[in-house]
Amino acid sequence: MDNQEGKNEVPTPPPSKVSVRTMQSDIKSMKEGGGQNPQPYVTEINQEPKKAVPEEISFQPTEMESNIPGYVGPEEPIFQAGAPIVPLPPKQKAAKAEKNGKPRKKPSKVLIILVIIILAAITTGIGYYFIYKKIKAPTPVVTPPEEIVTPTPIPTPAPQYVSLLKIPSVFQEEKIIPSLILDDIKNNLIGAASTIPANTLKEVILRNQDQTLVSFPQFISVIIPELTSEITSAIFQQNLTVVIFSDENGIWSGHIAQLNPAADIAAAQNTIKQILESSASLTNIFLTETSSTVAVFKDGKAGDPAINTRYLVFPKTGAAVNYGWVGDKLVISASYSGFSEILKKLQ
Repeated sequence: MDNQEGKNEVPTPPPSKVSVRTMQSDIKSMKEGGGQNPQPYVTEINQEPKKAVPEEISFQPTEMESNIPGYVGPEEPIFQAGAPIVPLPPKQKAAKAEKNGKPRKKPSKVLIILVIIILAAITTGIGYYFIYKKIKAPTPVVTPPEEIVTPTPIPTPAPQYVSLLKIPSVFQEEKIIPSLILDDIKNNLIGAASTIPANTLKEVILRNQDQTLVSFPQFISVIIPELTSEITSAIFQQNLTVVIFSDENGIWSGHIAQLNPAADIAAAQNTIKQILESSASLTNIFLTETSSTVAVFKDGKAGDPAINTRYLVFPKTGAAVNYGWVGDKLVISASYSGFSEILKKLQ
């Protein structure tokens, strides 16, 4: 009986499959279906329910924000029928909460302010040197170099000639001596003699190339080299009067000098006598060639009133060296007739 009773036990019916929807299953279905309508899941009944490990659901507020109508309550459906399905916004990357395993810290306000101050100081310094300083610094005024204008030298007036004759000749002519040598002096005097009448005295004003007057020490040292300029400068002034005289015998020259006020006239007369009468250059006094002589100087008289003279006769007719003193003036002539004509204008 017992066995039959055991055999007659009604077998356990097979488990029935039932479609079930829960809030958790719907959320899971939506996540798996990309937001599509949630699908129920099938489960068996009449079985001991399996111990399901509850699935941990994590909500990210930013991810769940959408236009899909959400869950209202346990008594209401999560989704309303016929509501449009709006796709979820793209998933955003969560900000990194940690860096190198440590929580990321925001820079402090003090540090930010300090950095701003340093940058402002650097900017101010750069601005000063490259902007402010250029604006404030006075621009140097470049003055063009002044053109050096060499003033035109004002020509020095030629020294005025002063005749040593008491009665200057009405005939005067200036001559520039290219170089102070004997030939240049003679050629200029001969050239001046061609423009005067016979038996007439003419003054010839001799000048150097720089328009200065030829002085007596310069002149006499060329005619009579023994009478150097050093000797004559100590005795005579610089003034010089040169004359020429023409007659039937030729052209004759004459020279006049004036004694220095400080010079002793007796000593000066003695010096001139010794040097002039012993000179080997007496023929230089003549403007044309004249042979030398072996005669000696003699005493003479000339003028009115007569003055003491010394003279030396040469072979050429009318040629004779005559010299004498008229007061403080020394007169030297190449002919007696010319010497007499000079004395007329000195006495």
